[in-house]
Amino acid sequence: MGTTEGRVVVIGAGVGGLASAIRCAQAGRPTTLLEARPQLGGKLNIRHDAGFTWDTGPSLLTMPWVLDELLQCAGTSLAQELDIISLPSACRYLWEDGSVFDAYASLPKMLDSIRHISPDDVHAFMRFLTYAGNIWDLTADPFLYQPFHGLKSVAKSNMLHRSWQLDGIRTMDQAVRSYFRHPYMQQVMNRFATYNGSSPFRTPATFNTIAWAEFALGAFYPRGGMYGITQLLERTARRLGVEIKVNTAVAEISHHNGAVRGVCTSDGDYHEATDVICNVDPQIAYERFIPGAKGRAERLKKRELSMSGMAILWGIDRAYTHLDHHTVCFSPNYRAEFADIDAGRLHDTPTVYLNHTMNYDPSHAPAGGQNLFALVNVPAQRGAIDWAATAPVYIERVMDRLATFGLADIRDRIVVQHVYTPDDFAHLYSAPGGAIYGLASNARTSAFMRPPQRDRDINGLVFCGTGTHPGGGVPLALLSGKHAAGYVLGNHT
Repeated sequence: MGTTEGRVVVIGAGVGGLASAIRCAQAGRPTTLLEARPQLGGKLNIRHDAGFTWDTGPSLLTMPWVLDELLQCAGTSLAQELDIISLPSACRYLWEDGSVFDAYASLPKMLDSIRHISPDDVHAFMRFLTYAGNIWDLTADPFLYQPFHGLKSVAKSNMLHRSWQLDGIRTMDQAVRSYFRHPYMQQVMNRFATYNGSSPFRTPATFNTIAWAEFALGAFYPRGGMYGITQLLERTARRLGVEIKVNTAVAEISHHNGAVRGVCTSDGDYHEATDVICNVDPQIAYERFIPGAKGRAERLKKRELSMSGMAILWGIDRAYTHLDHHTVCFSPNYRAEFADIDAGRLHDTPTVYLNHTMNYDPSHAPAGGQNLFALVNVPAQRGAIDWAATAPVYIERVMDRLATFGLADIRDRIVVQHVYTPDDFAHLYSAPGGAIYGLASNARTSAFMRPPQRDRDINGLVFCGTGTHPGGGVPLALLSGKHAAGYVLGNHT
């Protein structure tokens, strides 16, 4: 348990780090936030060029009440601070034969959209929602809304009595195919495994709860862009008195006799602290910051990483009006695509995710243009792929794919291009192997085996963010920050 007084130092100003700093400061603890980069936000960031604006990380907001609860603790509210748009369609899905499926927020429209693809799957969708909703009811509190303490948390919940409903033996794909007959509907439902960087052909069916969260709870977008969340968190932290230092890399987390003592920065400054919240992946922290902990880093290195991605920011001098806010152009062979990723290979005909914000923020591109963000799933790796040589070739392959989905002239329409590879994610965000979502969730025990938030050997050291519990994504990072602050403030035992 953390002390009730003394300085808190937060390392890393990603969403989890910002959330934990806000909560500690609001509780009256003097709080310092150290960020190695010039901008706050971690992966939730932004880029401007040639009149175009892109969010460079998460492009979808779910569970906005998690953000609202944080803001209310800090004396404001989401409604006061941001214009949150409930998207009429969470995503548009496209296939090479011209088929289109829109995942509408309106249930009648959603059922009509399914009926257009596969009439037999309309009732299957309703049964699937009931099934996935039951998993959500079982898991949301012990796995998301509360700090997770392994079997202790399981025993305190009612999961043991209803463990069969968790569907942890089947894979996501096996469960999906037991409900849906049409391969396109199966592909749509299987895609939700990518939300935690895993394969639907390996990850437990328990994670079908991700689909329920999007379909039943909604998909949202903050007008102005996702980076507005980072800016809001920064404003809130500063208002509460958080001392924020950017361009400040950490060299060491100092500890003695099993307790945190402070943080040394690479420029020689020392920040005394009774508690340290580390918003850096635990493997990286143990390897680089914590004396005597390299053995723990080596053990984490043996664990399977989640997927990475190749992200391409395109400024386009025309608008592709058939693209929705979120659009997925599916691979013709999803199983082969994930088999290649699992084997560390790049797939020849990858699925391409596209996002643009012009429907809600027309100022994000010059008149008549479009700000396209493209993401292709690729394996996280530790030097196995020479991305400097490979990225230009693979971008050409991605553009070939997009030509089959109505973007035949994209090469001639590009005004500006920026590319992020796994090497960039590893460098910019201290992500092992460039993994976007930390460790993979491809094993039945994955949910129980994420690195714990509270360090078991060093009192006062707590982790938050994608690399620990409960996982990646904006709402989960916010919850991770909440739990981390709870440990520091003595709210958890």
